[in-house]
Amino acid sequence: MKKINSFQITGMTLSGFKCYEDTTHLTFGNPTIVTGGNGRGKSTIADAIAFAVTGLPFFGERGIDRLHCEKNPGLMVALYFTDGDGQDHELTRTRQKGRMTINFDGYEIRQLDLNEMFGEKDVFLSIINPLYFIEELGDDGKKLLERYLPAVSHEQVLSALSESVRASLESESILSPETYLKKRREEIRDLEQNVIYLNGQKDLAESQRGSEAQTLRDLQERYDSLEKECGSLEEKRFAGLDLDGMRERLVDLSARYDEMARDCPEGADTSELDRQLQDLHHKLGRRGAEQYTPKYTQHIAETSARVKELGAKYNRELALFKGFKPGIVCPTCRRAVSEADLGTVQAGLRRSMDAIMAEGKAQKGQLDELQALEKKSEETFLQFQKDDVEKIGREIEDLNRQRDAMNAEQLAFHDRRKDELEALHSQIQALTADIEYGSLSQEEYDRLMECREQLRECQAELAAARKAAQVEPVDYSARIAQVESLIKEKKRLLSDAILYVGKRAELTFSQLKMNMVEIALNEVVKSTGELKDVFKFTYGGRYYNRLSLSEKIRAGLEVSELVKRLTGRNYPVFIDNMESVDELTNVRPTGQIIMAKCVRGAALTVRPVGRPQEKMAA
Repeated sequence: MKKINSFQITGMTLSGFKCYEDTTHLTFGNPTIVTGGNGRGKSTIADAIAFAVTGLPFFGERGIDRLHCEKNPGLMVALYFTDGDGQDHELTRTRQKGRMTINFDGYEIRQLDLNEMFGEKDVFLSIINPLYFIEELGDDGKKLLERYLPAVSHEQVLSALSESVRASLESESILSPETYLKKRREEIRDLEQNVIYLNGQKDLAESQRGSEAQTLRDLQERYDSLEKECGSLEEKRFAGLDLDGMRERLVDLSARYDEMARDCPEGADTSELDRQLQDLHHKLGRRGAEQYTPKYTQHIAETSARVKELGAKYNRELALFKGFKPGIVCPTCRRAVSEADLGTVQAGLRRSMDAIMAEGKAQKGQLDELQALEKKSEETFLQFQKDDVEKIGREIEDLNRQRDAMNAEQLAFHDRRKDELEALHSQIQALTADIEYGSLSQEEYDRLMECREQLRECQAELAAARKAAQVEPVDYSARIAQVESLIKEKKRLLSDAILYVGKRAELTFSQLKMNMVEIALNEVVKSTGELKDVFKFTYGGRYYNRLSLSEKIRAGLEVSELVKRLTGRNYPVFIDNMESVDELTNVRPTGQIIMAKCVRGAALTVRPVGRPQEKMAA
């Protein structure tokens, strides 16, 4: 639809609209004077104009049923007007049995089409009704102005600033000044927190360097003690035992067993069984002599060392946290902590402690998992070994039973051979256990395994401690100086950006300048440079709610002209209660004026004073 930027009303036909029961035709000029007593239909004309374009009354209120005439339910309003190009149009809106119909120049259209032609309803009503914007829109009026205020470019703002500020900000991307300021403040806070952290790390590093030597000595002493205990148990384990001889004996027993198993009476072919028994006994000897090889020793030792390191670090942070009181000198930032700063400092320490605690729990969980995996792996190995030995034993017993069945006719021989085989089998099992445990009891053997595990852990901790001691110390002083220099630069940018925000607001809202009316949508907070949302409306320095009716009408006319200027639309203005205004000294509408005045007891009169085209303004 074609956009109508300006128009003047030439006439209007009403029927069934409020007090207009019968069809009534009105003629308009520029200006147009509407007079009559109370209840004669002056304000209804304003409602009809607004209704024809927006579907709502003069003040935009809902409840369209109250616009119907009680005696004539067939509502109809026809608006005749001439646009800025001099073309005549007819806009008709009817409502029959709840159904609304809109016709424009003989074609049925939608309300969306009217919005495209005349603009949104708040724009139209803010122009035609001088009191609508101030009394009805409220915060929505603020949003309406912000939508139509022309944007001030980054270059325009920079050109209005000093050369030094312009040079500082010309390479900065300030699409949203509020977001830019917020981001710079966050960066400064992060950098200041980093300085506090670096100072703390500097003190911690100095403290840790003093304790590294003692830590190494303690770990070495523990390692030596475990190594001594482990060596003592190992020495006792095979003391006085001929381990090589025991293994040779085990092989010999297995060979004798195999030989005896092959020595079967004639008449029974047990060669295949003998071969299987031989394989099983060799398998049993080898499986019983196998030793478990740990898998996670190095990882467990390193994780255990890290858990202890985090525990010591947490205790230091906790002691520092508990010792903070107003007036105490902070060991991190080297200044006295005030009552106002106490919460911030404690919050920072608490976050650091929480982070250490979270990492400690994660490392402890990993340590527990590794230890559980090691234990599970060893238990699985021993269980599999035990199961295999038992399985092999069962297989041997099963083969023996088969051989016994095959040689039932030589029972006496078999019984004697069986006893001999079982004796050999028992000797093999006992000898296998002796090779594993040696002279140790079960408790001593378990302690030996535990000592081996602790020795591997201690060895890993020693390696980690020695590696940490060899690391070159970090130059925290240089880092702190670098961050402080960056903070200074960020603060300079922040100061210049605050000047930028103030100048941008000044240039933006200079477009709201009127004769007597002042509207403020934002205020710059001088201490931070942030923009604070406001919506202040004054007339001659006085708040709107303290104005007389005539002053409110004059103020509304200025706002109506402002909306025309911002939106580029010049529509008629309907001034109701004109009897309270003796003259329009501060502002005169640029388009068509329709003035309604109450004359006691008089009949309704609509008198066009001039022709509409005479003062048409595009």
